[in-house]
Amino acid sequence: MSRRFTRSDRFVDQLDTMLRTLVPGTTRASRARPGMAVRDQSMTADETRHAIDVLRHHHRARVIGQGVYQGQRFATGISSRYQPVDDLSVRGIDHLDWCDTRLAELGGKPSRLTPFYYTTSLSAGMLLSRPHRARGLGLVNLAETLQGESLERQLEALPAGDNRSRAIIRQMLDDCTRHARVALEAGGQRWPGGWRWISSLGARACEWRRLRRHSSGDMIN
Repeated sequence: MSRRFTRSDRFVDQLDTMLRTLVPGTTRASRARPGMAVRDQSMTADETRHAIDVLRHHHRARVIGQGVYQGQRFATGISSRYQPVDDLSVRGIDHLDWCDTRLAELGGKPSRLTPFYYTTSLSAGMLLSRPHRARGLGLVNLAETLQGESLERQLEALPAGDNRSRAIIRQMLDDCTRHARVALEAGGQRWPGGWRWISSLGARACEWRRLRRHSSGDMIN
């Protein structure tokens, strides 16, 4: 027999997830990091900077996705019967841990603006979910779809020798595809085409702005 989480349950879960998302070194993946068994080929300094930029970008995107989902969940109090949706948060922590670890291997760090991205997306998830749970889950679907599209583009753009990052990106892509589908299966309402087009355009512009500068060595937080 399934039970609904109490407000106290949701608050504790929210706080735990927030700390694991925002505090460096507190994430612990539930799955082994992809690519551990493969070896990288030699990369130039420019290629390494590009790989770092890609991982920072997707770490940032996952932080935003975590905020959107947690805001939606906290606002609507999803029951334990929606376990497939609850699993999004667990897999999201996996993504953060994988990116954190790989960034450290390459000599990089996540964005210093992580708290801002998380709190902003958390607020958006809560505001959009309060009047309409289906719309909130639709936002989760949209966020996962946009990140999946970005991951697919960057999968081919990674340096040829960066086999470990490629394995991580590929698994994140598979997870995002699943997350987007599960959000709709849990009752999410797909956002209108116009909003999806505008969101996709904005995401592409942000991606281009952040990743186009790797050759100059400039890092944008």
